[in-house]
Amino acid sequence: MAKRRMLFVGNALIRFAVGTPYIPAPGESILSDGNYTFAPGGRSALSAIAAARLGYDAVLCARVGDDYYGDRLVEVFKNEGLHIANVTVKRECQTGLSLELTEPDGTNREIYFPGANAFLDRTYAEGAMGCYPDAIVASLEADQEAVLRLSALAEEKGIPFFLDGSVRKEAIPKDFPFEKLGATELLILNDEDAKLFSGITPNTEENRKLACYTIRKRFDVRYILLQLGTTGSFIYDGKYFSAISGPESEVVDPAGASEAYTAALIGDYIQSGDLRAAAEFASAVYAASASRHGGYQSLPQKKA
Repeated sequence: MAKRRMLFVGNALIRFAVGTPYIPAPGESILSDGNYTFAPGGRSALSAIAAARLGYDAVLCARVGDDYYGDRLVEVFKNEGLHIANVTVKRECQTGLSLELTEPDGTNREIYFPGANAFLDRTYAEGAMGCYPDAIVASLEADQEAVLRLSALAEEKGIPFFLDGSVRKEAIPKDFPFEKLGATELLILNDEDAKLFSGITPNTEENRKLACYTIRKRFDVRYILLQLGTTGSFIYDGKYFSAISGPESEVVDPAGASEAYTAALIGDYIQSGDLRAAAEFASAVYAASASRHGGYQSLPQKKA
């Protein structure tokens, strides 16, 4: 079977992660013997890389700055086998950056600088359609008008549209206009996202059902899927709910695991048409990624 092409639209950035014994007080300098990593990041970029590593045909639409970090990201994307004709440079602008500080107990703090990501508008999204995708995966981190335009074009051309809502909460408005979206094949959320958009804390199976039902009333979406980490997945199709268990595994570092899950889920689903089986596969991929340190570094590679 020929590979089906996925177009990922959203953020690309450099992720600078630092281990620190504690967060210093104002004016304080500390010596840290922790590790640090400097690697590609951004939800759409990591999902696209994960898709390519898993053997799928992946296209990335993103913007980088006119600087060393932008050049480095483009080089990485090439080496990972992504189609990068739609990764464009924003002149006189810096590449997006995420600075993450993590304490020994796992407490994490992040400073996010969007940089060139803020300039990925509907024009670039429309242009990316020239890659003739078989599926479009848009992140809610992307420009709102770009996401809405992509959904309209997908519906017009009969291309399945997937919406990835598992993003940093400050990047998207609570009142995102879901009702303006075209027909959507799948909305991917985690528990926090479901609470943000429904107002319901999905801490029980009944509350998850209610949260999914509440969100689905707002727009035409075929499936809502809650990604529950190592616990598995929860799917609602407008009539029935399904809980899919994940493999028992130890979480060493969840960074990158959710992006790997998204890539595996959509890649397997558009090939097989079986969402439940795709969710089982994606949970296994999540577990493999979460069992290793790092975000980009932990993305699984398909065995030859």
